[in-house]
Amino acid sequence: MNFLLFRSLVFSAAAGLLLTACGGERVNDPVTVTQSSLDKALQELTDNSIIPAVNDFASQSAALTNQAEVFCSAPDAAGLTTLQQQWRTLADSWYHLLPLNFGPADDDLVFPPYIYIDSLRQRGNNYSATVRSEINTLLGNTTELNSSYFDNRNFQYVGLLALEIAIFERASDASKNTTDIVAEYQAQPRKCDIISGLSNALQVKADYIRSGWTLNHKATGKPYRELFLSNQLDDGTPALTQLLTSAQEFLDYLQQRNVATVAAQSSGYNWPLMATAIDSIEEILQGNSASTLSLFSLMTAAGYDAAVSAVRSNIAAARENISNQDALLFKSSAAQLDGNFKREIPDGLEVDLGINFTDGD
Repeated sequence: MNFLLFRSLVFSAAAGLLLTACGGERVNDPVTVTQSSLDKALQELTDNSIIPAVNDFASQSAALTNQAEVFCSAPDAAGLTTLQQQWRTLADSWYHLLPLNFGPADDDLVFPPYIYIDSLRQRGNNYSATVRSEINTLLGNTTELNSSYFDNRNFQYVGLLALEIAIFERASDASKNTTDIVAEYQAQPRKCDIISGLSNALQVKADYIRSGWTLNHKATGKPYRELFLSNQLDDGTPALTQLLTSAQEFLDYLQQRNVATVAAQSSGYNWPLMATAIDSIEEILQGNSASTLSLFSLMTAAGYDAAVSAVRSNIAAARENISNQDALLFKSSAAQLDGNFKREIPDGLEVDLGINFTDGD
């Protein structure tokens, strides 16, 4: 054999062995469930989906703050319509992020940031009546409505719900008529102080979540992204377990708290938010257009293609029930997906969630 050819073959074989020893993966290698492939899928999901969702929520929060200022400079019907649409866009961005309710959004055992954004998420309590009473009280007194006031309010008085009621209702009688709402803003300048204070307080929470994920989490000097992807979470939970548990708990919340019939009632935007939530659940599993490796593809590679098909079918059913605005069947779909995240998905990824579920869960 030609010496140069022989040396080339030996070098190629040695390089292949070295790649194998170092855990390297060639482009044409088949997809398998290994720690390396799971880490890669998680990294792609974090950078292609989670971080963009965090950034979008912060950006839409800032946009609402700006739009409230524009509207209040000269309240009219066109301005109110634009402000209401921005609230919907912000709520969409929140429901895209809500299945990923961990890390900076949930970093305090007593007063986690997320409850100041979405008071419904904690226990499913509907605080609409409480918010209406609060707004009426503020319109009738002389309390200084500065940033300190709103920053120190209890969670049930602030966040998306409070903004929704202030933007979509007349305080005096909960009328949703555009003319009535605009007239109140024109006659009651303090209502503009209310939405300005509420929107700024929400933006502070959104910026906190973004800063935690991308810059510095709880004074560690490291972004939560880095801690998450290196499995250095506060309580020692593996990153993938944290991700799947968060999605499962969200699906359990959807069904147990009847969210489809409780959330976003003043705006009439509840069903679009349910659709956004299901889109987010699917993206966790399937990735998006920027993904090269997903949890679904890893499950399929591990021989769990039937489980993947079952999950896809449940996602499709959820979307159909949303389209039909069937709350009862949507609860059933959420329950089915909840079960998938407890069993089939962890099994397919060889992940132990550390909890034993019975068939009745």
